[in-house]
Amino acid sequence: MRHAIILTCLLGLVFSCGSPVMGQTPEQRKELLELKKELGKVSSMIRKKEFDESAEILKTTGERVEAIAKEIGVDPSDRKMMGLSELITKNARTLEITRAKAEGREPVLGPSFVKEVAPIIQGKCVRCHGAVNPRCNLNLSTFAGWKAGGQSGALLVVGKPEQSLLMARVATPDDKARMPLNGAALSNEEMKILSSWIAEGAKYDAEKDDVPLEDLGKAPAGPPVTVVIPKPKGNETVSFTKDIAPFMANLCVGCHSGNAPDSGLDLTSFESMMKGGDSGRVVIPGNREGSRLFRLVGGLEAPRMPQGQARITRKNYEDLIKWFDEGNAFDGTDPKAPLRSYVRSEEEIAADKLAKLTPEEFNKLRIDTSEDQWKKVAPTESYRSLQTPDLFLMGNVSATRLEEVNGWATENITNIRKMFNIPNGQLWKGRLTIFVIKDRFGYDEFNQVIEGRRAAKEMTGHSVVSASYDQAYVALLDVGDDISEESGGLKVNLNDHMTGAFLRRDGAKMPEWVVRGTGLALASTGAEANTYFKGMHSIARSVARAVSPPENVFGDGTFSPATIGPVGYSIVSYMIRQGGVGKFAAFVGELKSGKSADQAVRSVYNADLKALGAGFIGSL
Repeated sequence: MRHAIILTCLLGLVFSCGSPVMGQTPEQRKELLELKKELGKVSSMIRKKEFDESAEILKTTGERVEAIAKEIGVDPSDRKMMGLSELITKNARTLEITRAKAEGREPVLGPSFVKEVAPIIQGKCVRCHGAVNPRCNLNLSTFAGWKAGGQSGALLVVGKPEQSLLMARVATPDDKARMPLNGAALSNEEMKILSSWIAEGAKYDAEKDDVPLEDLGKAPAGPPVTVVIPKPKGNETVSFTKDIAPFMANLCVGCHSGNAPDSGLDLTSFESMMKGGDSGRVVIPGNREGSRLFRLVGGLEAPRMPQGQARITRKNYEDLIKWFDEGNAFDGTDPKAPLRSYVRSEEEIAADKLAKLTPEEFNKLRIDTSEDQWKKVAPTESYRSLQTPDLFLMGNVSATRLEEVNGWATENITNIRKMFNIPNGQLWKGRLTIFVIKDRFGYDEFNQVIEGRRAAKEMTGHSVVSASYDQAYVALLDVGDDISEESGGLKVNLNDHMTGAFLRRDGAKMPEWVVRGTGLALASTGAEANTYFKGMHSIARSVARAVSPPENVFGDGTFSPATIGPVGYSIVSYMIRQGGVGKFAAFVGELKSGKSADQAVRSVYNADLKALGAGFIGSL
């Protein structure tokens, strides 16, 4: 109750009612004056140790102040409210301090971290900021992690919620920056709890700060519960992970999770569901009628679940029946895994649909998608196109120029197959589209409309290949064929970014120096001595020799977009000289398998990045 009083008063100052101002009636003003007079008695009552009576006055007065503020359409802290919120807050604080002293304890001046703050963070934040791979190096799973902060610095400014990073991230109106990312915003009540807790000193009311939030406040463990995990027999028509877990995660876990799940039933994982709740087991394998979970969700008992929100769909209901009738098998790998991990994203659902397309359907999709992109960029400008087994070329250059580009592209595919020992068959599912754009305005417009960015002036081409192949294209500015220190001509530009598109196949994550360097190395075959490639070594020499320690030359972000191509080209050329094309191709294969650059270098070149970097810089 004390916490509720403090929250009501303190956070009326922070969170607006959001209603239009309607003015104050004489009756409301009179009542406010009477409330103020009533509050004047509290100080004397506290001195007389009439604690319960004081608390009751503060509670009822606070509720009435909020109600009148809502009727008027103002915040409780507005001057029309005669400073009553501030007066209630001051008296509530005095009451708690005096009462705690009389009872021989520390005063509790804000929400309890264990009972009120921890459940909010555990439910909304720990899935991204947990102990394993915490996003932005911020581990919120223990209070020790809160104190350590993350890569953006300290999480809290004690006593000042308006200056605390935690409040800034959960309360920002910017959907792209607000936490939890891609999730529902915290409610006003939840933000009030966090803000009040910080304002009142951010006290941690547990003994050890390394205890996981989900374990705070739990009673000592009783006898272990025997959990039955039914295994699939192989003839099931309904999958728990694909058909049951997703709708349960969306409709049930919100209430049945955290430190105090409704009815003691934790539905965050299959294992916790099979443990049951306060009423015992809720799933008896194969016994639909005798299982409390089905009786409540299926409407056989009241109250029907889930309460106060969307019901399960007809398909959910029918799947649930079959899942029970088939023995409630668990077809996942870990029964402790969160049910939310089985909820497929829109991207995953789209990828499933794409994976079911025939090669002919995928080729048609590529053409339709590319034509749609062109219409968005240049709706009134016609284009030419041609197709090969691997490519779909289109652009506003002449037919002769498009054929020339096709010849170079076909030659580059042959070189890629040879370098990486790739058998016949489409290199890119559904073909790779190559957009050839005749002027700078058109290329800039492509970047603006399709990529949502402004292209740097030195940028003359780029590639995009998604993991599901819904996008697979190279966009090129026709820079002509003249070779200079600044340009290798359209052929080099094409080979550079086509090779990048190959390296990005299947959603592979590659360091940018590998992507650009490999493309330029292939493009330079037989032309290493021309002005453009000689100039690249000069650029690499001027920027790479200043890097320290030497292994940093392999880090993304070390070099600018204008110099990453030359540096990447020089590094790849050096690595090929050290071990030949075969070793370099094996190195790329290690990267595509998910290994880091250091792991790949150790595996293939029997060296580490420091030694390889020092050798490269020395070669310059």
